Amino acid sequence: MACKATYSNVDIIEPGQEEPWGSEPREKAAVSDVYTEEESQYETADPAVGARRRPMEQREARAPEWEWRLGQRWILACATVLGVSVLLNLLLLTLGVVRLFLNTAAMTWPRPLVMFPSPADMETASTLERMQVENQLLRNVGSPASGFFLIYSESHQLCVDVTAGGSLTAAPCTPGAPSQHFQWLSQGQLLSVAHQQCVAVPKRLNRMAVRLEPCKAHRELQHWECRANGLLALAKENLYFNYGNSQSHVVMLYTGDGPWSRWVVYGSHEDLCSCACHVCTPCRRGWTFFQDRCYFHSCSLGTWDTANRSCASLGALLLQVTSFAEQAHIVASMKAPSSWMGLTDQALEGAWMWVDGTHSAANASYWQTGEPNGGQKENCALARQDGHWYDAPCTEQHHWVCEGEL
Repeated sequence: MACKATYSNVDIIEPGQEEPWGSEPREKAAVSDVYTEEESQYETADPAVGARRRPMEQREARAPEWEWRLGQRWILACATVLGVSVLLNLLLLTLGVVRLFLNTAAMTWPRPLVMFPSPADMETASTLERMQVENQLLRNVGSPASGFFLIYSESHQLCVDVTAGGSLTAAPCTPGAPSQHFQWLSQGQLLSVAHQQCVAVPKRLNRMAVRLEPCKAHRELQHWECRANGLLALAKENLYFNYGNSQSHVVMLYTGDGPWSRWVVYGSHEDLCSCACHVCTPCRRGWTFFQDRCYFHSCSLGTWDTANRSCASLGALLLQVTSFAEQAHIVASMKAPSSWMGLTDQALEGAWMWVDGTHSAANASYWQTGEPNGGQKENCALARQDGHWYDAPCTEQHHWVCEGEL
């Protein structure tokens, strides 16, 4: 009976209680009672155990839905992380491209790319622009020496012509040929317009061939003077510019003062000195001439570096003073209170050097007493109207003087 109480859905048949074979209705009833529900044959009849199993079954039924939602959250989180990573990579790639562009621009352009120029940069750019305009005007102007003319021999009806080698010969007159154009310079020098050199002779000798050489104001064998009846003589000598009695018609010095030594301006009967110029120089307009050199005093203000670049663009150098006479000429021609010179010790403190790389000679310097005294803060030299030199910061704004050859 104890077992029967425990397993209520199982009929226990005790010995001696078997029913006869003919009791069919009872058997069917028993079968019906046993299989009314699909339960385990050994399901406990304890209500507490059954109550605990039902919540577990409900949780197990809800588990697939919870796991699916959790999976969705993980997928969303991964997608978000992936999207942020892609955006960061795109941003880094863009920054890299921009940096590459800026680096390329910095190597390609003459000046660094400045997105927002400072007032100092704008002022420097304005100075350089004015300087370039000024320099272009100077380059466009030729020598202002006397208007060119042709040297004509009425006796032979030929004009003086300059060969490619620099020799002077007599040839048929061609007014449009630059090789036949001449100009008077100051102090009686004759300039060949085509070659920008002066008519000269190497020695004071009869029958010495006349030729061209670089203009040098102090060289006496480049100076000519007019005499009566169209004679053109070497200065202070009775040696005349002569047609030359030779097959090649080479112009030479000659002691004779006959018709072959007489010259006039082509197209007129006036002697050559009628076109003479006593103030003309072989330098470009705006430049001054002194001892075979040309000097330009700027109209603009600029730093030492700006001045140096300005002179270089004109084919000249920032001023280099090498003699007392040159220093006196610069001071006499200065219009500004001070001007930059091509003297600096930026490379090595205390070692003052000219822009062409040569050292400043102690016996050819004109420092004011106590100068230079600026140390590393003042590394560029100024010439002032008082005739002395001063050191100053290279970034200061001053006029400057350029010096060039003829």
